Amino acid sequence: MQDCLSIVIISDSTGETANTYLKSITTQFPKLQYKVIRRPDIINKEEIDEVLKQIPEYSIIVQTIADLNLANYLIEKAQKTGIEVIDILEYGIETFEKVTGQKALRQVGLTRALSKDYFNMIEAIEFAIQYDDGKDPRGFLKSDIVLLGVSRTSKTPTTMILATKNFKVSNLPLVPEARLPQELFEVDPRRIIGLIIDPEKLAGIREVRTKELGLIGNSVYYEDSRIKAELAYAREVYRDLDCMVIDVSNNTIEQTATEIEAYYKTQFGEE
Repeated sequence: MQDCLSIVIISDSTGETANTYLKSITTQFPKLQYKVIRRPDIINKEEIDEVLKQIPEYSIIVQTIADLNLANYLIEKAQKTGIEVIDILEYGIETFEKVTGQKALRQVGLTRALSKDYFNMIEAIEFAIQYDDGKDPRGFLKSDIVLLGVSRTSKTPTTMILATKNFKVSNLPLVPEARLPQELFEVDPRRIIGLIIDPEKLAGIREVRTKELGLIGNSVYYEDSRIKAELAYAREVYRDLDCMVIDVSNNTIEQTATEIEAYYKTQFGEE
């Protein structure tokens, strides 16, 4: 027996599924010497033939090819050379077909599409962090959605939930004493969402937050007059921008995010 086993991943996508699967197996063989060879994007018989020509005799193939005819072709060709094939995708598909009575799509590239969605989500989360709290007004023009609201209207958590849905979202706290960035007036008003809240509810939220920060005594931050002035200013901004306004008084963060997503899709569809 040769010293080093070649484990050859053959996939119609990236091969990452097989690679993860392999790690769970090879950890059970701490003395095994092996190398992993990954052959992604294999979508026809000619490519399979070329890969098989290069595989050492002391090898195991782990394949994730969705096309049944192509998968069977690989298995048959490998068997003629005495190389074992682990077909993790087919076992799972057959089991699900048997239990559910449904037929699998067996469509090439679906895993890659899921991976793309994942990386889009990561990009959206990074965008949300970069442009949170109005840190860089240039982000408004790059955003799918811009959230506006006075302090403690859950702008940041709502932004993060929308980011997990692949939306690039920036937000800006509205403070009467602070001048609005010019970039905000260059954004399509349909992309701007103004958040509003009941004054009494906001006062309660701010009072709790103040105490959490260890601040003692009364604070203008949750005084009725200050809150009413801030909310009046926010409504004035929303009128000037002609944007959508959502009342978050009785919403959970998830409900607000869902409402925003639904509105967005009425305006832009599935961008």
